[in-house]
Amino acid sequence: MILGERTPHAAGQRAVNANYRDAVFAAQTAAHAVGLSLELRQTELKGFHPGRGAELLVAGSVVGVAGELEPALAVENDLPRRVAIFEIDLDALCAAAPAVVQAQAVYIYPAATQDLSLVVDRGLAAGEVLAAIYRGAGDLLEHATLVDDYRGENVAADKKSLTFALRFRAADRTLTQVEASESRDAAV
Repeated sequence: MILGERTPHAAGQRAVNANYRDAVFAAQTAAHAVGLSLELRQTELKGFHPGRGAELLVAGSVVGVAGELEPALAVENDLPRRVAIFEIDLDALCAAAPAVVQAQAVYIYPAATQDLSLVVDRGLAAGEVLAAIYRGAGDLLEHATLVDDYRGENVAADKKSLTFALRFRAADRTLTQVEASESRDAAV
């Protein structure tokens, strides 16, 4: 359970409360520590806020869940309205892990970052879109993560807007924004 302020209030900066992204990140960190990547499958889970729950999968098998607690349950249990939660089967995670975990390279060149927003069918899982971004962007895409899933005003009822933060990097040079944009466009 993750609750409260992720970033406390400071001069010139508002407090940032924990949310479902923090739960997903914590689960991904646990998987990454044993050399695995989690797939996310958004689904409606009992006790979770509608639209903010996901199953966590490794090689197609569910190893946990992550998301945000249903606000009514949070209030009923004297918790803040927004509570990020996750549960992960560490035995299943470790059983799926490779025998040896290879350390990643440490790069000396800076990353180029860009955001990518796409309007897609509401039934399309964000994980499928993320996988397509990785396939299309090529080797320069170092990391991509979902930062917003918007459904509401100015988006058709059968659509949703997904925003991803993309980080591009080359091992041998500083990337230009043009190179990063070309990689992003290839992902689209």
